[in-house]
Amino acid sequence: MSEARRRVRAVIVGAGPVGCLLAIELRRRGFEVEMHEKQSAGTMTSAGTARSFNLTLTHRGSSALRPALRAQLYEVGQVLRQRTVHHRDRTPTHQPYGVRDDHHLLSVPRAALQRILLAQALAAGAVVHFGHSCVAADAHRAEAVFVTGDGGVCRATGDILIGCDGANSTLRHELSKSGARMRIHQEYISHGHVELTMEPDAARALSQDRMHLWPRGDHFLQAQPNRDGTATTTLFMPVDSRAGELRFRAFPGRDAVRGHFEREYPDIADALPRVTGEVWDARPALLKVVRCAPYHYARAVLVGDSAHTMVPFYGQGINCSFEDAEVLCGLLDRHLAADTDRHGAIRAAVADFSELRVEPGQAIADLSMANLEELNTHIDDELFHLRKGLEARLHQRYPRDFTQLYQLVAFTRTPYDEVVRRSERDRHVLDLLCEKYDPRTQADEIIACYPDLARDVESTASPGPMLSPGPAGTSRSGELS
Repeated sequence: MSEARRRVRAVIVGAGPVGCLLAIELRRRGFEVEMHEKQSAGTMTSAGTARSFNLTLTHRGSSALRPALRAQLYEVGQVLRQRTVHHRDRTPTHQPYGVRDDHHLLSVPRAALQRILLAQALAAGAVVHFGHSCVAADAHRAEAVFVTGDGGVCRATGDILIGCDGANSTLRHELSKSGARMRIHQEYISHGHVELTMEPDAARALSQDRMHLWPRGDHFLQAQPNRDGTATTTLFMPVDSRAGELRFRAFPGRDAVRGHFEREYPDIADALPRVTGEVWDARPALLKVVRCAPYHYARAVLVGDSAHTMVPFYGQGINCSFEDAEVLCGLLDRHLAADTDRHGAIRAAVADFSELRVEPGQAIADLSMANLEELNTHIDDELFHLRKGLEARLHQRYPRDFTQLYQLVAFTRTPYDEVVRRSERDRHVLDLLCEKYDPRTQADEIIACYPDLARDVESTASPGPMLSPGPAGTSRSGELS
């Protein structure tokens, strides 16, 4: 172990899943780790407040986990291999997530994920302080100040200060006002969500290996089956009214809620016995996007939602955050091994972290917003399904030349920003072919012509920016190793 690696102390603000994963990995590297969490231990690992939904791990996020930890999550999570779209006429459409057996989602209840990761962090030797709310920070000293549950004040100083305190990150605010010169943009979207109770018999009757969606214009219902036979069921809907339509804050009365569900979701409405109270009485959880750059300042760094809060419509929030943790640990390994100046090595590592992760974070936030439109409207459209069918056939025929966007996002380690560039090129080629040929009757012609047209487009396109190779163990021009 290099001199710089000896007795490195990490102070982590926030003991959610990302903070716990970082604690586990840093303890493996011999760091001293203390986490400070504003919630109580019981609150963190409870079943929730009916304002949540399951987290969905894909290959991108699960690859950041050690095999034993990954296995634990598979024991409590439900494997989802496709999504089933329930249309207004009660007919379903099935859409596989990928083309291989490992192309699936692992749907894990948030509380179960939290319990497992927290237990692992404690077992690894991390020290966790609950009821500690961050109120100040000094990035140059890697120091944070906390108010404790009994009204006292606690000061924690380390070699690196890591913010894992979520969308409403206090550490992000403290860094931004203390000289970090961060560009921070926060935007609430129109949609909110509430969790609904589905009858157990109806939940068990759903196909258990599928994500279930009921898209209805600008709102939709989602059900995620669980291992215990229940289904985490969530309504996503604009918070305010629009053009006189019923919305969370515009239902004229309690009875209107039941009527709305019987009209919009006739095949499942009877299985939601408490929907009137759950929608009428609940205050919907709001959704927002937070963009931040850079992610670091001095010896402090933001990881996960504290750096890039995204809406949940691509299911990549936890995956991007776990990938963050993996990249940060790899950078610390590299810089601490090469530099005898511990604090200098940490400054270099967190600076490289921003360089590598800001653009991918921006890209997946944009994709998540774009996917809301797909979930609301396009997913229920005939042409959308024709297009997806063409994409699947193209990948089967030309696996080296064409891969569907979702597969690149969820089932590869290709940086999100590179995924976007590649997908935009592929979409342009397919758009040109669908203008020339009718996808309903001339799918074979489209598939046959794709390689030649793709080469022509590629040869005439202006060259994009060169991508830097990044640190050892990562590649900005390909997949993470």
